Order: sequence, then C-alpha cells, then structure tokens
Amino acid sequence: MKSVAGENTDLYINGSQVHVQTEDWGPEKRQLISRVFKNGRVHKTFKLAYEKITNYQTDSQRKKALMQLHQTVIDWAYKQM
Repeated sequence: MKSVAGENTDLYINGSQVHVQTEDWGPEKRQLISRVFKNGRVHKTFKLAYEKITNYQTDSQRKKALMQLHQTVIDWAYKQM
C-alpha cells in the first residue's frame, strides 16, 4: 500500500486568498489530512483515519475518500470564512 496523490485548490473568499491542501499521509500514519491556509498560515486542519474509509486498503478507495474530503473542506471554507 502506498500514498495516493493529494489535491490543492486556491480559493478567493471575501477578498482573501485561501488554499486547501489535502494529503494521504500513507500507511505509517494511516490518515488523510486536509488543511486550510489563509495568509500563508494554517487556519484549520481536518483528519480522516483510514479506518473510517471503506476498503481503505485499495488505492482507488483512498483516492475517492481524499477527493470527497477535499471537496467537503472547500465547501466548509466557503461557508465559514
């Protein structure tokens, strides 16, 4: 099992640049991490343990979960920032 590729998205919310970065921290740490950056600093971190992903052993399921987490965090950023 290896890490799947992450996602990065730049947003502009209320005149500020916001960056959302979502990563697979791999089999040793066994979690997906999504961070929201504002003005170059981490504003909020979201974590999703592998154990909460159905069939996390497959790259395709982890990638699907990563994409869903990334979109959920983008939606959160638009509502909260």
